[in-house]
Amino acid sequence: MHKAAWAAAVPTGSMNREAITTVSVAAFAYPDKLRWNVLSRKVVSELREYPAAVHATREYVEAFREFGEPTDLCGLVQYECAKTAMAALALARTTRRRHGAATWKPGAKDSAMERELSDFIKHAEEERKTSLQRRAESVTSRRADVPGLNEALNT
Repeated sequence: MHKAAWAAAVPTGSMNREAITTVSVAAFAYPDKLRWNVLSRKVVSELREYPAAVHATREYVEAFREFGEPTDLCGLVQYECAKTAMAALALARTTRRRHGAATWKPGAKDSAMERELSDFIKHAEEERKTSLQRRAESVTSRRADVPGLNEALNT
């Protein structure tokens, strides 16, 4: 997520293209030492779905890379990383609660992470909605200009 923000801030030109090629959603794998046998089948099932969701997100971003604008790609990577992190936090909280493991401490150093991610996602969705509205308005205005152009050409 931070690498995407850095790449988006690099000035346009060849350096920007090089910076953006390194931006992607990070791969995910559980540690080898994870003791799956102590977890319930339902929890294991939920935990096994998460890497697949991360992989699907990575594939989506890579497909967007081929056709999207570089700055849009950076924004998409940041947004998808934030959504993936929120899912990981929710999964971790659920797993800890079910198994009575180390509970989340609201006063901990990273306790504001969920709120920050939530705010980031909300802000990114608002920006995306605004961008789509602007694009729709520009397409509509171009369509309105076409009849005038046709009349000028016909006279």
